[in-house]
Amino acid sequence: MLLLPLMGWIAGSAVYDHYNQLRESQLTERHSVMARLVSDAQVGGDGFTGQTRLQARVQWQDRQGVHVTVAPVGTWQRKGSTATVWLDTRGNVASAPVTWDRAATAGVCAGLATAAGVAALAGGAWKSVRVSLDRRRFAQWDREWELVEPRWTGRRGR
Repeated sequence: MLLLPLMGWIAGSAVYDHYNQLRESQLTERHSVMARLVSDAQVGGDGFTGQTRLQARVQWQDRQGVHVTVAPVGTWQRKGSTATVWLDTRGNVASAPVTWDRAATAGVCAGLATAAGVAALAGGAWKSVRVSLDRRRFAQWDREWELVEPRWTGRRGR
């Protein structure tokens, strides 16, 4: 019984650690800027993954000058509001780094899924052993009944 929580904990910790390392890596490769929306947020799609997200035309200024591009933004932001935009080392718009919440959620889900999977495998193995033992026991009972039944009923052979 201790195996289920242990396996869940190991898997969950591994996934959580992975996402934390990914977050640290992303934070070294990306930086955020505050940008002003020059258009309202609209639903946009990602042609590669099929994911839908909100995006808007944004503008920000840095040492290189004024930049205007389309970037992912928060829920239904309006023209004139500000949004945090993440940029990679070359200044291109990038996705926001993995959050602590996502790492924790992924770890918990992986732990629960692993525990459920181990429980299902253990339950299936137990059921398989029980069925095998029952078949063996029923076969033994059939053999014994063939020996005892003629004496009990008075019938001779079949």
